[in-house]
Amino acid sequence: MNKHIEKAMELRNETPMVNNCAQTMMRAYAKELGLSEDQAAAIGCNFGGGMKCGGTCGAITGALMVLGAKGIVNPADVNALRKKIAETHDGYTDCADLLRANVEKGGTKKEHCDAMICQAIELVDEISGIERA
Repeated sequence: MNKHIEKAMELRNETPMVNNCAQTMMRAYAKELGLSEDQAAAIGCNFGGGMKCGGTCGAITGALMVLGAKGIVNPADVNALRKKIAETHDGYTDCADLLRANVEKGGTKKEHCDAMICQAIELVDEISGIERA
């Protein structure tokens, strides 16, 4: 399994779960970004729940923060990540819309958010050229 996904799922399975989707993304990459996990969590703290207002999904904003920290700022790469996620979620990228659609399909919030994080990590790693190990 992907080491970033392993770390993210470890964080998401803590009891109580204290990391939002953006914090999970940031903490999964903290070491290679030269951050402590506490610093990474602080950076992502206001992006969970769609920036705390149902806006863009925290897995997406977290992924964009990771890409930026890795020096990947090409608009084509940034837009590719967002587009690929939207394509697999009925065009949605906002947290409120994603969660509403998930409920309509009978899904649970945790499973949905975990899947969003895993998809975002796979895309970050693909875009940044990280080996899947």
